[in-house]
Formats: sequence, C-alpha cells, structure tokens
Amino acid sequence: MKLNHIAVAVKDFEKGIEIFEKIFGIRPEIIEFKERKLKIGIFHFENIMFELISPMEGEEVVSKFLDKRGDGIHHIAIETEDFENMIKDLESEGFKVISGPRKGVKSERVAFLDPKSTSRVLIEIVKKE
Repeated sequence: MKLNHIAVAVKDFEKGIEIFEKIFGIRPEIIEFKERKLKIGIFHFENIMFELISPMEGEEVVSKFLDKRGDGIHHIAIETEDFENMIKDLESEGFKVISGPRKGVKSERVAFLDPKSTSRVLIEIVKKE
C-alpha cells in the first residue's frame, strides 16, 4: 500500500494550473473526465501524483464541496493491490464506503470512504493497475 495522490479542488481550473505550474516547475497532464464531469490536472512526481480537480457544468459533488468549503484539499488516495479485501476489511472495521467501487480516472476500481468515519478526511482507495 502507498499514497497514490492528493487531490485539491479549485473553482478556477486555469488559475489553479498556473499557480501549481509555477510552484512545481512542471506541466500537468490535463484530462476531461466526462463520466464524472470533471477537469483534472495531474502533476506527476516520482512516487505520487498531485491532482487539481474542477467541476464541469452539471457536476454536483465537487461543486457542492467548493460552495461549502472553497478551494482546498478534497481527498487523499491510497493505492492497494488487494482492493476487494481492503474494502471488505475496512467495512468490517466500521468504515462506510460512500461511493464506488467504480471506474476512476487512472484506475479501473476506486472507492471513497465516508469522511465522517475518517476524521473528516475523504479517503479514496485505488486498485493498483
């Protein structure tokens, strides 16, 4: 298991990209994740990715997050080879899956844990490809 990525939600995608390009000194991979109605900028580092996520028209989950909290850290993703067993073990420990399993941007299987059970941190579990 390892950290896969940290995702930051931003209202202004282009401004967010500009800010983090200056900080990191690299250009991101830009993806329009049409199934989830999100624009995503992925900054690739040696052992982790940093994602900027921004809602496209009609998207509700990230839009609601931004309306309530403004720009900021949206979720932290953990990668595992044993996706199904990890989900099962976490559920048996009392953690609730609130979204997924479903297809992710870079993985065929992702699931999100309810932040009410994780000290208000949204955790994404990602199946290692």
